[in-house]
Amino acid sequence: MKNNNEQSSMRNEKAVKRFIRVPEVLNRVGFSRTTLYERIKDGSFPDRVKIGLRSIAFIESEVDEWIEKTIQNTRYDFSKNNMANNEVVL
Repeated sequence: MKNNNEQSSMRNEKAVKRFIRVPEVLNRVGFSRTTLYERIKDGSFPDRVKIGLRSIAFIESEVDEWIEKTIQNTRYDFSKNNMANNEVVL
């Protein structure tokens, strides 16, 4: 029999997947609906999942991961450009 710590650890390893709907995605990323669908089409944003005959959603963890990667890439590009130009940013 597993103790509570082992059971808790197993639950954490199996990340709970959660669907979020388009309005929530738009709120999180700040895109217009048109921009969201353009980014999905060009592959620069996670694709949607069909959850019903006329319903779609996004996987929350994929959207969160996209946000984190965008932040990291922007910060990396910003610091790289400033170092190349010998600029000091305060």
